[in-house]
Amino acid sequence: MRWKFYITVIIRYLLIVLFVYAAVNKLLDHQKFYNDLRNSPIFGNPDISIILSWMVPILELMVAFLLAFSNSRLMGMYAALALMLSFTVYISGILLFSTKLPCSCGGIINNFTWQGHLVFNITITLLTLLAIYLFPKGRKHQ
Repeated sequence: MRWKFYITVIIRYLLIVLFVYAAVNKLLDHQKFYNDLRNSPIFGNPDISIILSWMVPILELMVAFLLAFSNSRLMGMYAALALMLSFTVYISGILLFSTKLPCSCGGIINNFTWQGHLVFNITITLLTLLAIYLFPKGRKHQ
């Protein structure tokens, strides 16, 4: 059953890279991320936008940190799942209810269409669910 171990390790590293990459992009170009949130039909309020513009990258880094250490990996997987579900619901809401589609993505993901971004998020969410499912039962770390 080593294959389960290797699959969870690959997914865990994928999540760490994804969250660190996304957080660093948001922090390096914080003003753009804030402006994109301000232009969002969901988070257009300046107070909400400023809080989220700092909270999202900090949460992404915290999740990556949890995933990196053996005693918090499962908690990190659940936190990653929660973040990915939140991002997926946000993108779905934008696609369903908005005619204006602001993008607060950075780097390579910025080149995705909103539909492509939704497919990407659903894929990462499903991979995270798979990693949680394959995580050794009765152990908090791997």
